[in-house]
Amino acid sequence: MPKHANIDQYIGDCAEPVVPLLKELRAFIHTTLPNATEAMQYGAPVFINANNAPVIYLFGSRDHVNLGFLRSAELSDPQGILQGSGKPSKHVKVFPGQPVYKPTLRAFIKQCEIMMP
Repeated sequence: MPKHANIDQYIGDCAEPVVPLLKELRAFIHTTLPNATEAMQYGAPVFINANNAPVIYLFGSRDHVNLGFLRSAELSDPQGILQGSGKPSKHVKVFPGQPVYKPTLRAFIKQCEIMMP
């Protein structure tokens, strides 16, 4: 049985400093990718686009949140913003109390809209 049955439970079990940020990013993803559905996959919240492709994940750490892209190799990232050593899955670290650069994140999320399974 998975540790978390749903995303609300996952967020509730995360470190208190990142809980508001997880909620904010979850809402932002749904606003930016309005036809997305969500599920728990790989032990983390995953967002699935209208084409049924898993494209985005959230991971709550002790002091930050990773907003990750499951198919980052397909994203245009000319400024090299995405972090991580894995080619297919990179992320942006977002820290509580620091500005969330929504225009940059929106550009990455919007690219996920057309990805096919």
